[in-house]
Order: sequence, then structure tokens, then C-alpha cells
Amino acid sequence: MPEEMLDLEMIDASSSVVEDCLGVTADEEVLVVTDARKVGVGRSIATAANAVGATTTISVMPLLESHGNEPPAVVADAMAAADVCFTCTTHAITHTRSRLRAAEAGTRFGILRGVTEDMMVEGAMTVDFEELRRVTEALRDVHDAASEVRVTSKQGTDIEFSVEGCSAFSLDGYYHEAEGFATLPPGESPTHPKEDTANGTIVVDVSMDNLGQLTEPVTLEIEDGFVADVDGGSQADDLRDLIERSDENAGNLAEFAMGTNPKAKLIGNLAEDKKKEGTVHFAIGDNESLGGTRKSDIHLDGVLRTPTVELDGETVIRDGDLLTEKFL
Repeated sequence: MPEEMLDLEMIDASSSVVEDCLGVTADEEVLVVTDARKVGVGRSIATAANAVGATTTISVMPLLESHGNEPPAVVADAMAAADVCFTCTTHAITHTRSRLRAAEAGTRFGILRGVTEDMMVEGAMTVDFEELRRVTEALRDVHDAASEVRVTSKQGTDIEFSVEGCSAFSLDGYYHEAEGFATLPPGESPTHPKEDTANGTIVVDVSMDNLGQLTEPVTLEIEDGFVADVDGGSQADDLRDLIERSDENAGNLAEFAMGTNPKAKLIGNLAEDKKKEGTVHFAIGDNESLGGTRKSDIHLDGVLRTPTVELDGETVIRDGDLLTEKFL
């Protein structure tokens, strides 16, 4: 589709993100951070912000090497100076010191990591946002109240961990002060496993940050909250090498989240894959943005297609089916 036609198709989604999800007003200063691969989405968001009368600036930064890498200092400073910042980037800067500092300064964030023009007009972004918020917030409530989690799958996942004292969140597309950001496409309830408590096996069988769509499953052996071994094919080798050459917390089990979006599809792009209703994803690396204390230069998500999830012994996902009757 020609670029100008995509711009037209994205108008509705971009306007909804700017006006409804982030509540941008005419008296605010908006920063749109993008990179060479996501300029189209960034331009659409900036156009929508400009349309409501906000003072809007676009910053095109260099491509980062990995999710969780810090943006350039000049971008970090601009993020902290803005009232609202949209990050339309290839690699996520959600789990960075820069994003946290800006949020502490009062900046509201709209995160569109890895979002493509096509994703703005189909799939997860076409969901009923109000209904999704109702479901995601209800799941968040039972997630937040739980103390123990067990995740299993027919592919070989079997892991247990504590979430006692760890807050769960509702990433439903709308800005919530507790999280400090809105994530688009919407649809997940994340938390961080209590540090040093996770033990077992995770078999990632859909996609993983920095690896893309998986050609064969990647198996992570977790001992006392850290990756002890990585097994699989060449993509597993790449992940193992990345962990080994990164910082001491790169192997930390940083996140556990459940997807809630019935319109999301498994397309090999983590921005949408991990929102699909009934999937779960785990992340390794930095957990500070989720309330933890482990800092790392990476934060990599990996998606499981058909998990079973028990919260304090109560099943809320069975073989990839989200059992909404258990918490609505």
C-alpha cells in the first residue's frame, strides 16, 4: 500500500492513542521518539498530537542494539522535559533508567515498541478497548492478589515462583499512573517474579526479542531466579551468547505476563504476539520498571503459545484458553 494511503488508514488508530489512551491536550508539549525503521508510525502519532493543538516534536534517534538499551542522552533529556512522550521505536526503551527518570519527572508515556504501519490498522489495534480494559483489569486484580504461580505447557514448561509483594499491572492501552505508561497494542497483565524464587523450565515456542519468530523452541532452565542453561537450536545459541556477554543481571527472570487481547495474532512480532489472549510471556534482564531491584541493559520477552497458568492453585489459563469466568 502506498505510504500516503497507510497514513490515511492509521489516522483513526493514532487519534485514539493520542486523545483517548494518553489524553493529550492542546496545552501540552509532546515528544515522539522514533528511529529509521518506525518513522511512519511516529509521523502518524505526531500528526494526531498536532491535530489536538499540542506542541509536537519528533526525534529520530539511531537504532539501538537491543531492547532495554538506553537512548542517547539528548533523547533522554527531551523525554524528561516533555509532558507526554510516545516511543515508536524498533527496540523498546520502556525498561531503561531514562524512561524511569522521565516518568518520575511527570512525563506520561505511550509505548509503541516494534509497532508497524500494518499493525496500526489491523489485528490487536482493532480490539474493543473498553471491553479489553474490563477484562485486563479483572485479571490484574486476581494476579495482584496471588502469592504463588505455576506455569506448565505440553511443550515442556514447568516453572513455579512467588509473586508475593510484587504488584501486577493492567496494560490495557490506557495510561495508568501506577505503571507510568500505556502500551500499544494493548492487552496484558504483567508482574515480576519475586527475586530468587523461580525454579523450573520455560519452553519459549513462538517468538523472542532479538531472535524474532522461532524456528524451534528455546528452553530456559531457571534456578533461583536466574537462567542456568539455554537449550535449542542456533537461536538458543545466540541468546546464550547474548546473556554471557551482557551484565550480571542479564539472566534474571524479570517478568511474567498473561495476554488478554482476542484480536491479537501470532505474527512473529513481540509487540503483538505477547498480547494474544491466552498466551504468556516471560522476560529476562531488567525488572526495575516492574517494581524489582535488578538492573540490566537488556529486557527480552519470550512468548509461550498454549500455557496453563495456576494462581495459588486456581487455573486462569488452560492450554492457551483464558478462563474469564474465573475472574470476571
